[in-house]
Amino acid sequence: MIPVTIITGFLGSGKTTLLNKLISENPEVKFAVIENEFGEIGIDNELVEGVDDGI
Repeated sequence: MIPVTIITGFLGSGKTTLLNKLISENPEVKFAVIENEFGEIGIDNELVEGVDDGI
């Protein structure tokens, strides 16, 4: 089994802050993030620590 956590909330509710805290407090753990971002300009990939877009 692979544990899955879904983080959801309104714009400015702290989702990216929570994700960055999880990443910084658990540097030995690998995270996969699937993001469904609304709007013409995506900014979360610029804000999350250690992002590798896999390309």
